[in-house]
Amino acid sequence: MDYLIYFFKCFLTFFVIVDPPGNLPIFIALTHRFKEELRMRISKRMTIIALSILLVTTVSGGIILEFFQVSINSLRIAGGILLFIISVDILLGAHGREEYRRRAEETAEVDSVAVFPLALPLYTGPGAITAGIVMYSQAFDAVSKLIVVMSAILVYAIVPLTHIYSSWIIKMLGKSGADIVAKVLSIFLAAIGVEFVLEGIRSEFF
Repeated sequence: MDYLIYFFKCFLTFFVIVDPPGNLPIFIALTHRFKEELRMRISKRMTIIALSILLVTTVSGGIILEFFQVSINSLRIAGGILLFIISVDILLGAHGREEYRRRAEETAEVDSVAVFPLALPLYTGPGAITAGIVMYSQAFDAVSKLIVVMSAILVYAIVPLTHIYSSWIIKMLGKSGADIVAKVLSIFLAAIGVEFVLEGIRSEFF
């Protein structure tokens, strides 16, 4: 029974922090100009990369971050700044964004989209990394440690399922509607970036 309770605790913690349904609008805003096949490729690669980052940092207990002398708060601040830059590009840099996405369809640069900002810091951000490290360190035996890993895997198995709805939403909105929604959502993406920076500064200095 203790294992079942711990599983639900780990699963719900990861689910709330990773927030697959909540991140769907951002995924749409960042990928709506891609073809459906390419969006699904990005979704698959992003999920694998995000899960890998989380599992490595969770199991290593932050050793990787310590090796590079990067704190969670530094990760928050850097991720927030980069998210803000991306949001400005979506809102104002239409031509540059079109050129970038055209090249992404033709080259392996699609991997860059999957890594940043989708995998890191949106789907595996400082919050998820911190939660993973804490829950893994609190696990009382090998089975409970495995539960932490399996609950993370289950959450990230749900992520690409939510992306399936992105195609339907984009088709429903149409090109103009998708452009408008992307610009509106870019404001919220900027707010998320600012919140990352503020949280990092608060945690580091206050």
